[in-house]
Amino acid sequence: MKIGRFVVDAHIHCGKKDSAKTDSVIKGVMAEVESVDNSEQALYDMDAYGIDMGILLPSFVGTHSEEYADMCRANPTRFRTCALDTETRLAAMRGTKEWNLKDSLNELDRYFSKDRNIYVGIGEFPPGNMGVVRSRIDRLERFYEWCEIAQFCIQYDIPCYIHEYATYNIEEPLAMMAEVCAKYPNFKLIIAHGGGAEGYMIKRACALAAAFEHVYLETGYWRAEYYEYALRNPAIGASKLIWGGGDTGSHLWYPMINHGAVLTEPNVVFNNRNNWVWTGTREVDYQPDYYGWSTHQIYRLKDLNMCTQDEINLIVGGNAVRLYKLPTPRAVTFAAGRPDLNLMPRHIMESSDITPRNAYVRDPKIDYVAGVNLNL
Repeated sequence: MKIGRFVVDAHIHCGKKDSAKTDSVIKGVMAEVESVDNSEQALYDMDAYGIDMGILLPSFVGTHSEEYADMCRANPTRFRTCALDTETRLAAMRGTKEWNLKDSLNELDRYFSKDRNIYVGIGEFPPGNMGVVRSRIDRLERFYEWCEIAQFCIQYDIPCYIHEYATYNIEEPLAMMAEVCAKYPNFKLIIAHGGGAEGYMIKRACALAAAFEHVYLETGYWRAEYYEYALRNPAIGASKLIWGGGDTGSHLWYPMINHGAVLTEPNVVFNNRNNWVWTGTREVDYQPDYYGWSTHQIYRLKDLNMCTQDEINLIVGGNAVRLYKLPTPRAVTFAAGRPDLNLMPRHIMESSDITPRNAYVRDPKIDYVAGVNLNL
């Protein structure tokens, strides 16, 4: 049985080999990769598990946004893609031109102005982060970069992924993003992996999502128990959660069991670098099965009496359909206007504007308001 009436995997990688290129100037996890169309594997698993559509996400340097778009054009009823400044990032890593935000946004503008029906957001990484070879910046400089990114996204009415939620990316990144979202309250932000796979990371991400109406949490890495942080929070609820397989299509990450776990996480979706020593390669030579674990967590939500199927239908499809403006059969509908389920009326849920639930709103001309009460 399908996990929902219309299911969208919001996190698919199927445009790369995960083996590092031999001439990559960066080694390890963030090495340059070789592009390849392996969408056939993703489509097979989607069919096997009843996934109706997927959102493709360019990621590592060496992937190409246009190639992801071509996969969508070849499979228009199954795929849409986010865009990434892939060529600007590639030039920076190879040393042919220094990365800068202007070039990044110009590249993204070319994609969205060319084919708005295919490109539906920015991701998996935002401009300027996750593997970009660039000059070192501080949090204030990054804040102003995010302000420009937010303005760009508002112009096109698209969401943008954030993947810099760990404190070792930049000092207090989520506190910085709270300032961006307060300045641009109709900016649509998706926190990749819902902040991570561990409870303390997810709680911090939920604090940001609770404060701002247009901040969403992607949940592909979450165990069923962690959905409680969002579903029992009256400022979040099911309408702000977006399900994904985790990293569908990747051969570098895969679901793992942490045997005998007591104080640590029983399940992990990550790379195991011990395998690199054993096999001599970063990637495994088969398609890891992401859907087995991630769909099981959705079934467990009902076993835990965590939510109804109407809420699950939003989490595993309806919210992605709304956010990415995906086509659906006319008969497909999703819940709204259910105060018992903490679901807003449809005109609020589907609005791209500032809604009555926004906790922090200010005129964009005001750069800073001290003392915002967020525990981030």
